Amino acid sequence: MLMNMKTKSVLAVLRVTFSTCILILPLLSCSFFGVPSYELTVTVRDGVQGSPVNGHYSYKDLTEVEYAYTPVNSLHTVEVVFGGAQLEAEGSFAVYTNVALEARLVDIRGVWTLTLLDSSSNSMLETEVTFSGADILGGTFSDSRDLAGTWEGASNVISMTYSNWENFIVTGTLFSMSGTWSNGDAVGTWSAVPKSS
Repeated sequence: MLMNMKTKSVLAVLRVTFSTCILILPLLSCSFFGVPSYELTVTVRDGVQGSPVNGHYSYKDLTEVEYAYTPVNSLHTVEVVFGGAQLEAEGSFAVYTNVALEARLVDIRGVWTLTLLDSSSNSMLETEVTFSGADILGGTFSDSRDLAGTWEGASNVISMTYSNWENFIVTGTLFSMSGTWSNGDAVGTWSAVPKSS
């Protein structure tokens, strides 16, 4: 009987030790007993200057990282893509995972979904607009209703002037692709989002 109790005691101790190891080993691999470090990969595209510069950086968990970028040509507009989200050209963020930051010039050439609201914020129109041009500062556009015109996008201001739709003019912020529209006395607001591929 004494031997049976010793065997049970040894088995109980082994179970507790094994269970403890099962719980602690994953914590050790996650740097549980220390502050983890994460990698920030920075890509600064042509036409943009600032910091941090291109490279790979290692930061301790929850480190606050400041960034600031400007365009080489003051007519251009800079955007920062951080973890897939569009951010202003200057700011800060906390590092809590491996992540990438890309500083690039705003280039709206492509297909966008444009939504117009009237002065009471009621939806008035939704159309697809295709922006094209030789460079990112302006060119022509056409929409899915076969209406067209010219656009300019300089110093974070966008303006679209329809050539075949009454006196319709769209102006706003290039970075956010939103603003106001007017057509004679009629006014309202607009916003646009890139069309998903």
